[in-house]
Amino acid sequence: MINAIRGINFHAKKGDFIAVTGKNGSGKSTFARILNRLLVPIEGSVIIGGLNAMDEENIMAIRKNVGMVFQNPDDQLIGSIVAEDVAFGAENIGVDENKLWNRVIGSLETVGFENAREFAEKRINQLSGGERQKVALAGVLAMQPSCIVLDEATSMLDKKSRSDILKLLRQLNKKVGITIIMITHLMDELVYADQVYVMNQGTIAMKGRCQEIYHREEQLVDLGLEVPVQAKLARLLFQRRILDRADLFSADVVAENIKKRYPHKFYIDTAMPVERVSHRKQNPMRAIIVDNIDFSYGNNKVLENVSFSIEKGEYVALVGRTGAGKSTLLQQLPGLLKPTKGSIFVDGVDIWDKTTDLRGIRCKIGFVFQYPEQQLFAKNVYEDVVFGPRNVGVSEIEAEKRSYEAIRLVGLPEDVYDLPMDKLSGGQRRRVALAGVLAMQPDYLILDEPVAGLDPEGKREILQIIDALHKEAGITIIVVSHDVESVSQYADRVLIVGDRQVMDGGTPAEAFYTLYKKENDINMLPYTMQLLVRLREMGLDVDCFETDINGCVRQIEKTLGR
Repeated sequence: MINAIRGINFHAKKGDFIAVTGKNGSGKSTFARILNRLLVPIEGSVIIGGLNAMDEENIMAIRKNVGMVFQNPDDQLIGSIVAEDVAFGAENIGVDENKLWNRVIGSLETVGFENAREFAEKRINQLSGGERQKVALAGVLAMQPSCIVLDEATSMLDKKSRSDILKLLRQLNKKVGITIIMITHLMDELVYADQVYVMNQGTIAMKGRCQEIYHREEQLVDLGLEVPVQAKLARLLFQRRILDRADLFSADVVAENIKKRYPHKFYIDTAMPVERVSHRKQNPMRAIIVDNIDFSYGNNKVLENVSFSIEKGEYVALVGRTGAGKSTLLQQLPGLLKPTKGSIFVDGVDIWDKTTDLRGIRCKIGFVFQYPEQQLFAKNVYEDVVFGPRNVGVSEIEAEKRSYEAIRLVGLPEDVYDLPMDKLSGGQRRRVALAGVLAMQPDYLILDEPVAGLDPEGKREILQIIDALHKEAGITIIVVSHDVESVSQYADRVLIVGDRQVMDGGTPAEAFYTLYKKENDINMLPYTMQLLVRLREMGLDVDCFETDINGCVRQIEKTLGR
């Protein structure tokens, strides 16, 4: 038997903010569940709030004081409407009925729902993944715990929502005194913590403050992790003697430091650039065309008069706030959902025409869901991947050939062929889901949050696989992603979804700048653009449309005359 974790010594004082990171399979989630007494270690002792977690009679007291937010909100949402779900935990620990409603509304407002009373009446099954995650956190807050453990709880949120949640956690930690233990492999989140633990193969591999952890880049890479963009950029600017410190990880702080050192380069009349969108040649043949569609869930209109096209061979990303309707829109392209108005054409064919072979359309368009377990159902990896080709009329030999090739393409070793699904990590399940789609040899590949929940190494590998499918196999890629850094690196064009509309944002840099101007929120930008925008706002005449880290440094050096 292999222990998921072993020999761990961990101590958190009241009011600490601790981050625990590590690659998928390092033991983070197992460790988190021990803190909430969902699991019991086979050796050692666990004391939580002065109570012995090994003692059965302490379970309820521990769970009352230690709230748990999971990576997949569906693992903890049990109600049919939002208010019912948020109230569930508080109700079960005996909160007075007269106080319960105020706790529900207060918790929903705390996690960022402005119209909390209206939102409380929404049905859970009509919420986006990000909205469900906020509801799960609200349910924990309604219990008013003394400690909150978050197991990858921000991985499905857009950048703005993620920033808001992290700031909220910091506020709860500093002003209310709630102890925060945050399990994450989003390396930029470590800056919020007072102390960082890095796990590897069930043990603690590193421990220290985030700047100490970021400094050990070679060791982080060996552990399947990475140094985030802001730490790399700070180090580069320090090495070029533009910054006087290498441990500045906020765009505001870095910009202030540069202005303090080079005040004569900043001018009060420097104007912000106008929004811009690159023009492209339209080619309506062999493409996906969405023509004036509406879509509603009951009385809730999600999309209205939406029109756009995707050309053959493009790599298109859909971005926008959590709950904007991105996943709903994606599911209409292969006919998984039917618009309430309008038409969708694939290769010139109206997919909802009575004469259309919708099954044939779905063979052309591969779809990988946000949660891969939603489409994995067979007894083992091979049987799941081979299922699609077997059911579209190809020979058994051809189906087998396609399946082995698809499994190889997504980087899975041969020894996983016979593994049951419950033996796979989250990253492996994501690859199996992708392999099952690729075995159908689609012309178009749709991916809903393909890297959410993956560690840096897994994310990098999946993105490289998708990029190779685009560049080498010529597959048209359509992806929803909250990861602005990967979108800026890989996408050709970005569509912005919001306010029930879709607009062509142009290149990634152009689209993110448009979002920033629209939302008046710098968190919508990749980090390099955040810094350049802040410098421009302060009066340094830099080009804000730069997403490459080295290009950002060159832009700053050029403007400073260095």
